[in-house]
Amino acid sequence: MHLHTTYQDVFLWRGQTNTAWGLTPGMHSRVTGSTQPRTEATASRATAHLLRTARAVGVHEYNGAKLPDLALLAHLQHCGAATPLLDVSTDPLIALWMAAFKSPERPGDGDDVSGALFGIVKPDDSHWIKPLDSRQWDDSSLSISSNLNGDVWWYQAPDVTERLRIQRGSFLLGPLQPGRSDGTTLPLVTEPAGEKNWVEERITSRGKPGAPARRTTDVFKLEITAAAKQFIRKLLIERSGLTVAAIYPVPWHRPYIEEFSRSYDRTRPLGLDL
Repeated sequence: MHLHTTYQDVFLWRGQTNTAWGLTPGMHSRVTGSTQPRTEATASRATAHLLRTARAVGVHEYNGAKLPDLALLAHLQHCGAATPLLDVSTDPLIALWMAAFKSPERPGDGDDVSGALFGIVKPDDSHWIKPLDSRQWDDSSLSISSNLNGDVWWYQAPDVTERLRIQRGSFLLGPLQPGRSDGTTLPLVTEPAGEKNWVEERITSRGKPGAPARRTTDVFKLEITAAAKQFIRKLLIERSGLTVAAIYPVPWHRPYIEEFSRSYDRTRPLGLDL
């Protein structure tokens, strides 16, 4: 919370139950784990297939409106589909929950490995995408996928799901960068310049006079030890009022969208869609 509230840097937050995982959108995982070319073009084609199929079965319609591509991807993402979007939250407590809870049904399944809490600097406002941006995702010259320009963008989707609203969710997107040693596929700087750790310096200098350490990365990671996860779950439930039912509301009015989305998760072979 000190890092979240004190400095001029504004961070978006992401929790993962395994500290070994990099910052990799689900669609990027599908591409890098396939025999297809590990390129943004492959990811874009697979994403276009997902969108076409979703529209064909009608899950793009929501409360009488037909969602544009990015809003539809956000909807599918929060129901379990692998998309080019990376979930982040404006609330570090929500991200801490994600690092400590493996799943709503079996929260303790990840207690054998350490988790991670990521702070990711929010892109400059010139790289914000409006909630109902109507551009298509395909590879035409005016599409979203063709105008990422090697950068990371922040997309704050409309509240297409209760889950998205409750989790204070938003998304990062950017072109696929395969082959990085840190497992991250978005164009984010994760390794500090030099040997100094700017996050550690900021933490240890709390309350001391002087300018704070300069940020030298786009991302920092705090390890959540395996032994701490059970305690963190108890703390979050008892002290923050968060519950499994609140974080993961069931879409009773649209149960079929979860079934559709889960059939397009990270484990789906990419060859089925290309």
